[in-house]
Amino acid sequence: MSAESRLARDVEERQITMFASFVGPALHITRAALAVASKVPESTLKSYANGAAMPLHAVLAIRPFLPAAAINMLTEPGGVRFATTDAQEANWDAIAASAAGLVAEVCEARKDGQIDHVEKARLRARTRNLIAEAVSAVEEG
Repeated sequence: MSAESRLARDVEERQITMFASFVGPALHITRAALAVASKVPESTLKSYANGAAMPLHAVLAIRPFLPAAAINMLTEPGGVRFATTDAQEANWDAIAASAAGLVAEVCEARKDGQIDHVEKARLRARTRNLIAEAVSAVEEG
């Protein structure tokens, strides 16, 4: 398999996971609300959630309505993360709480001497959120 094919497959898998983690009832935003806010048709969002290739313009359209961690899931295979260009005041208390929570969760996962695949997935998600918070703090003007 070519490097390009592996990258495409990785992005597709992350896209499916991103939609499952952030878009839907009891998640960050419902698909219907995201469709209204972003002007991307709900049926198109559903196809993206099922793995159809999402063009950059669609990513940019939904980005303002999702946490930075969601979009970073898509861009990490390329070694990049989005950062907003708006200067926002960092919430240092939230960053510290997230960092402490991550440390506690790592310690809890390691208690039995190993971190299993379920714990790794949970730690990745928590770390992704912390990175998104920290990047915005570092990038502020």
